[in-house]
Formats: sequence, structure tokens, C-alpha cells
Amino acid sequence: MMFKRLKTASFIEILLHLLFWAFITLLPILIRPVNPGFRMLFSPWRFLFINLLLAVQFYLNAFLLIPRFLNQQNKPWLYFTLLAVCFVVIDLCIVHTQPVFPKRGFPLGPPPLMAHFNLLPLTAITAAAFAYRYLADRFRQINNSRDITNSALVSELAFLRSQISPHFIFNVINSIVALSRLNPPAVEPTLMQLSQLLRYMLYITDEEKVTLQQKSDYLRSYIDLQKLRFEDQVKANFIFDIASPEQTIEPMLLIPFVENAFKYGTGDIINPVITGHLKADSKSLSFNVSNTYNPNDMPTDGHHGIGLNNVKRRLDLLYPGKHNLVIDQTADNYTVNLQIQFI
Repeated sequence: MMFKRLKTASFIEILLHLLFWAFITLLPILIRPVNPGFRMLFSPWRFLFINLLLAVQFYLNAFLLIPRFLNQQNKPWLYFTLLAVCFVVIDLCIVHTQPVFPKRGFPLGPPPLMAHFNLLPLTAITAAAFAYRYLADRFRQINNSRDITNSALVSELAFLRSQISPHFIFNVINSIVALSRLNPPAVEPTLMQLSQLLRYMLYITDEEKVTLQQKSDYLRSYIDLQKLRFEDQVKANFIFDIASPEQTIEPMLLIPFVENAFKYGTGDIINPVITGHLKADSKSLSFNVSNTYNPNDMPTDGHHGIGLNNVKRRLDLLYPGKHNLVIDQTADNYTVNLQIQFI
């Protein structure tokens, strides 16, 4: 992707250079005077030759003199010496290629000042080379800074994705340990369900994106696992409304909210209820999870928020300005509302 972007940028830059030199070459030719004497002075071949010399001055200054003697070696005295030499050589070439007029003099008076005085166009083209070199270096710095930032964000995102899977397995193992004490016969089907989830994590979460169909299947498997564990102790009701199952999304992005709902929405709670609704199409996604909880059971250590902080940061990286996460916590109810815009 980066190579393609650079290739396109280089093509556009070359095209702009060609259009620029074509414009300054053709414009004087098209508006040259009708008088034969002036037409000799303003001949197309002469303008082509002069512009070739100016182009040499421009590119020599922009790609050799400024980068090497000013930017790299920091020798302004040597730069201005070489620049003066270029001025003299190009000026002599222009003067000695001027057309020779009859000794009787120029019919309409002396030739225009520009025919004998070449300092102005040379100075202008040198200033243009300075401006071009500055802008090119500036854009290169901006692109390099953006690439470094993007690389850092990609690295951070990869770390966050690698962190969420162990965090999920940690929670599931804790659930199975608790289940082995409360309902030993349910351990075997629970382990089979865990095997399916691990298979998903092994083959799917390494992908950059997963489809909404895969995402909903995974959430259903996790919810079924939790129902095996809690049986009728928890009322869990989740609705999946997927209009565009092929739409893609980052893997392991929604599961932390469901994990927290079962983790903190069960236990010492009277008639615990967990509800959820996932609605998505090709343009947007809406995800809602709500659970009752006991404020006295909320942990006070600093490790319980790994999954939630992780998903918040990933949302900031993946959908900047295109998502809205609202968490509403009352005395006995905890609700998460997530909106994501795909387009």
C-alpha cells in the first residue's frame, strides 16, 4: 500500500513538472509579437533553449546544490559560489545565442531589456527551486512522521489484540473452576464449548478483520458456554439482527462487554438478568449490553479493567471519530451502548 501511494505521488509530481515547463515554454511563443524582428528574437527554438537552461538551473539547484551544500554539509559560502558560477555560465550561453541584428539597428528600437539582462529570470528560477526544495522536504517530513505514527499505532494495536485473548482465556478458566465445584457434570460440555471458542481464536482472531456472521457466531458460542455454567440461575437474552453478514469488523472487539456482563452480573444478585442486542448492516453497528450487578461485589484492584480499557483504546485506533461508546452505571444496573459507523 505504501509503495503504491509513493508511486502515485511520484507520477503526479512528474506530471506537474512537465505541465509547468510546457506552460512557461509555450506561453511566450503563443503571444510573441508579429513584427519580424521581434519574431526572430522570440523564436520557438530560442525559448526552448533558454527554458532548457533554466530547467538545468532549477534542478541543479533543487536536487544537488541545496541538499548537499546547504542541508547536508552546511556550507553556504560554497553553495553561493557554485550558484554564482551557474549564473555566469547560463547567462553567457543565453547572451551568445541571441540572434544577430543588422548594424543599422533594430527596426523598432533596441531589443527588450530581457534580451540582454538575464539576472531576473535566473533569480526567479532559483527562488522557485528554493520554494520547491523547502516544500518537498516539508512534505517528506510530514509523511515520515505520519508513517512513524501509523507504525506505532499498528504495533500498539497488535499488542492490544494479543493481550485480549489471554485475558479472555483467564476469565473462562475461572468460570470452569467455579463450575467444577458447583456442577461437576457440566464441566465436560463446558470444556467442549471452550474448545470451539479456542478454535475460533486460533484461526480467526489472527485475521485483521472478521465478518459480522463470524462475530455473531462467536458471541453465541460464548453465551451458550455461560448458560451451561449458570443454567437457570441467570436470565440471559441476546438478540442478533445482522442485515449484512459479510460486513467486516475487528475481531475480539465486542466480547469484553459480554464477558463483563456475565462476570459482574452474576453471583450474589437476586434474579440476575443479562440482555444484549447486536444490530448491524453495511453502514453501521449498534451493540447494547445490560446487566444487573451488586455494587458490593465490584473489585477494587487495578486488574479488573484490562478488557474494558483494551477495547476502548482499540476503538480509538480503529474508528477515530466514527464510534460512540456510552457506559451508564446506576445503583444496580450496568449498561453499555456502542455505535460504530463503517462508512
